[in-house]
Amino acid sequence: MTPSNRRLSQAATFLTAALTVAAFVTPAVITGAVNTATAAADPAVSSCADPQGANAFQRSDPAANGIDPAVLNDALDFGASKGAYAMQVYRHGCLVGDRTGTGNLPLPLASSSKGVASVVVGRAISMGYFGLDDPLGKFFPTADPEHAALTVRQVLNQTTGLRFTWAADIAAITTDEVLQSLNDPFAFEPGTTFQYSQAVLALLPKIVEISTGTDFQDFTQREVMSPLGIDRANWVWLRDRSGNTAVNGGLAMRADDVARLGQLMLNNGHWGDRDLIDPDYIRQARLPTDANGGYGFLFWLNAGDSYKTATVPTAKTFEHPMFPGAPRDLYSFVGALGQFVTIIPSRDMVIVRLGVPGGIDPGNVQTSLAAESNPDNKELLRRVTAAVTDVPAEPYDDPYRYGDNFGPVIGSLDDLAFWVDPAHVAAILLGVGPYSSTHCNVLWCNGKPVTQDIFAAMLDSGGQVLAALLALGHGQR
Repeated sequence: MTPSNRRLSQAATFLTAALTVAAFVTPAVITGAVNTATAAADPAVSSCADPQGANAFQRSDPAANGIDPAVLNDALDFGASKGAYAMQVYRHGCLVGDRTGTGNLPLPLASSSKGVASVVVGRAISMGYFGLDDPLGKFFPTADPEHAALTVRQVLNQTTGLRFTWAADIAAITTDEVLQSLNDPFAFEPGTTFQYSQAVLALLPKIVEISTGTDFQDFTQREVMSPLGIDRANWVWLRDRSGNTAVNGGLAMRADDVARLGQLMLNNGHWGDRDLIDPDYIRQARLPTDANGGYGFLFWLNAGDSYKTATVPTAKTFEHPMFPGAPRDLYSFVGALGQFVTIIPSRDMVIVRLGVPGGIDPGNVQTSLAAESNPDNKELLRRVTAAVTDVPAEPYDDPYRYGDNFGPVIGSLDDLAFWVDPAHVAAILLGVGPYSSTHCNVLWCNGKPVTQDIFAAMLDSGGQVLAALLALGHGQR
């Protein structure tokens, strides 16, 4: 597939977000083992096989899957009242709850894209292309010794120690995120500090491409999506100016399809008659780090007694589990505004929640927008898991009682300096100084003028518009 055709095959993230909000919102793991003991012990409990090909998940009565229908219904009512426009609940592989008002329209996942990227990286590692502790120098031989010593693991758990500011990350998109990450200065010793960085994650698809000799999105379709029965026409993943897949965000998928990814993780990497991901990768992906008790390999975790947030300008640590009152083995792909693909092995359950916040607290804006910290999302997950009747319930814990508050986005001159980051941003955009890419500036990058990259972006956008319109015309429930 040529780059132009590939761009034309992309589908709707930013436009889909606008269409979705306008059309649907306004009117209104520590053990790594899947818990199947309940289904095996009780012949009255239903279970469903993984759907084959493009077939839908089998629907089943909640009560037959050990779920109180009234409690589940109340939980979904609550979720709908708090801005969710697509909710699906799966237990024992069966679809037992569904409030997907958007039908099967591909929806923007925001940073839940990171979780999908982790799945794809896990597939590549499981196939033997590279390892978690391989140094970046193996893939980028021209990197300086300090950057070359960073590992794939440190990129996945966001502990590279590279200087991170939103201003610099956004500036890097206008040049080349891979080259810029390999030139960024260090702010911390690698492996010691969690930073919710964005541009550095572009190293992951590039590593997959270098190792496999295949475009990241082609590899994703062949090795992950296709085995799960997800058609290439039903998802899109944007690219940055230099053609790197935006694994930090930019992916749009249907609710039914992201549920397949969640079920694959719940199955410990097994799907149908195939083992796609090594269970040990999933085990390690669900382990918190000393740097953050609430984060694994691009997944948010409920494992730690505390967690460090993704807030800006500086992350805060909250001294409680991320999802109070929910099982501690819960982990989730999480995206801004409330995009969740949640896996709970101890309940043999997958929960999909896509949508927007139910409201914005003017005094606590970041809490409302940061999906992993918005108490409405925590309460939804608590209520859904509380509907399970055949496993002892978690002790009740009210997510609202903690009153987490991130404070103002800009509360001081230091905060303003973080956002502007003038020296670093100027170095990136102008292509000068010790921490800039030597190959790129805002006007010329990798031998291409900005006009050529703008045209490529227009092709991407056109493909997204077309895919969104086609999705509206077919593929609905």
